[in-house]
Amino acid sequence: MRMINVILVCLATCSLGHVSFTNLKCEMFDRKFGKFDICRIKAVNRTHKYIDVEIKLNILPINNIMIKLEPMRYGNGYRPFFMSMKYDFCKYMRNPNVRSMIFLKELHSTFINASNLNHTCPYNHDISITKFWTGNLEIAFLRYMPVPNGDYAMYSTWYSSNIPRLFVNIYFKITN
Repeated sequence: MRMINVILVCLATCSLGHVSFTNLKCEMFDRKFGKFDICRIKAVNRTHKYIDVEIKLNILPINNIMIKLEPMRYGNGYRPFFMSMKYDFCKYMRNPNVRSMIFLKELHSTFINASNLNHTCPYNHDISITKFWTGNLEIAFLRYMPVPNGDYAMYSTWYSSNIPRLFVNIYFKITN
């Protein structure tokens, strides 16, 4: 009986979903602000890949950052899967436990160990995300909520001083 309870709890809280990165697009809107030195997906093996992003910043320090996140799902083109969200990243980094920023907290927790975006503003250095692998997304999101199989994207636009500076669009496939 105890074993059945353990299995039921696991089925209720654990998903067997697998995430695979399919594409990555990075572009700097303002060339004076900086440039992407690296923006790539590398394959570890057939099932797992990781992302590397290196941004060389020309305007330092950065005292305010806003992020617009748009979860998308493919169906006759990429269309909104969930509502668009805009966050004050510096405010979030000062107090990451604010309830209104729970989605950003879960997303940030997936790549905090792979990036140098782990402190409050100002940022006086270049930005890097190194070896951000798909397993982080599986652990963070798919274990809590069932997501249908399909192709998805996370569009992110990054603002500084209320000016759109760059975008990073991550495309991925979810299979159960």
